[in-house]
Amino acid sequence: MIDSRLVRADATKLDELNQIMTEQENADRLCEITMKDISIGHGTAKKVCEAVASLTEGKKLLMVTGPTDILDAEGKKVKDTVLSLLKEKYEVEWFVLSEPDSIVHATPENAAKIQAHFEGVDCVVGVGSGTICDLCKYATYYFNHENPLPLVIVQTALSVNAFSDDSSVMLINGVKRTVHSRYPSILIIDLDIVSAAPAEMNVSGYGDLIATWTAPVDWYLGNVLGMGKNFHTAPSDMIRTQCEELLENSAKLAEGDTKVLGDLANVLTLSGLSMGLANESSPASGSEHVMSHLIDMASGVRKTGICYHGTQVAVSGINSEIIWDWFLNEFDPKSVDLEKCYPTLAEMEPKVKAAFDWLDDTHNAANECWADYQKKLTRWHENKDKFAALLENFDEFKQTVAPWVKKPEYVADCMHKANAPCRYSVLNYPVDAKTATWAMTNCHLMRNRFSVIDLLHFAGVWNDEFVQMIIDRADAMDAGL
Repeated sequence: MIDSRLVRADATKLDELNQIMTEQENADRLCEITMKDISIGHGTAKKVCEAVASLTEGKKLLMVTGPTDILDAEGKKVKDTVLSLLKEKYEVEWFVLSEPDSIVHATPENAAKIQAHFEGVDCVVGVGSGTICDLCKYATYYFNHENPLPLVIVQTALSVNAFSDDSSVMLINGVKRTVHSRYPSILIIDLDIVSAAPAEMNVSGYGDLIATWTAPVDWYLGNVLGMGKNFHTAPSDMIRTQCEELLENSAKLAEGDTKVLGDLANVLTLSGLSMGLANESSPASGSEHVMSHLIDMASGVRKTGICYHGTQVAVSGINSEIIWDWFLNEFDPKSVDLEKCYPTLAEMEPKVKAAFDWLDDTHNAANECWADYQKKLTRWHENKDKFAALLENFDEFKQTVAPWVKKPEYVADCMHKANAPCRYSVLNYPVDAKTATWAMTNCHLMRNRFSVIDLLHFAGVWNDEFVQMIIDRADAMDAGL
């Protein structure tokens, strides 16, 4: 039974949200949201000095941005505006993080560049994208775990849900990893700024929410099988209904409807908070995100930029919807030979490394993936009895999760109405069929976390023929490759 208070959750009412969560059954599985404030509305960027003053009495600030110009609804440069506001009351150093290709990556090396400017700083203000936010969260947290610098984030597009969570997606040894960091102290979402962002960036945020229909189900499956822990419905309950309404209003989003844009801001922020509540990204990141991560990992070899995260996730989300739809409607638990579902470490190590060795000459990516995957494989062996129980009680499992999954055809139709890219080949950095197929085929080998694709692999279902089925079904929806 869903707590009715969660259905209309408001991301700006943090005290209320925290109170509701303490009253849930098994509330000990949920973590407190430790952000001081979230502000969503028109003109909220003007409160940036007020936000800083609520966090520190100090006067020295570091403003961190990327190199790209960002304009508000009046055509004014957002970074210049924020800097001008801050300089009225503070001593401000503006650090522009850039790379030779003008595409900033979330790496520990870039975080270190930010940390090099921390001496004497009383507060950090990040202005920009999800990458800048992830870097600021990571840099401040790992510079001082016990007492990180106060951090204000001025969000400039509704591009991802990462602004309001307490983790950072970092590129480590060439591999995408979600690592614990911290929440921003205060998050400012000015609708006059985000409404002026390129349409494809706000559509990216809409796309990131497509994971709502697959990630929590992967999370639940992993917990049923002993491959995860602390599953709780509340983090997803507080966004699912509002996500359904966003899907219904997809055409209005494409038209730039201001109310729908405000709704997107709220639910996208709630999605980020859901990951903090769970103390892991599982409520909003499942098999669809891993496919996307692999495509990002291949960008260096392909010599291309990183696609908008949410749009790439959404295309992958259609694939994951197809997988879950097949699993719930066509998977036959009686066909599974349990004894053949447990490959050894010796069998899987060369397969994992072969999947990723081509990414770099150092084998760092392959070694990083194997280091994580072998933990998953070990747990899989340790929980054999739970897989046997799932096969025995599969109808009960389906009854529980079926309401959480949307039909892929419906999701794809909504994405088309929102003018969201539905094929890898039309993303802002087009992904070729070979790379996309590689990512789909090998995504389960990349990390420790369990998804439905792991189950299908161990059950002997996941093979080239099955991946082709996904590709063909997506193509029939004008989606996929």
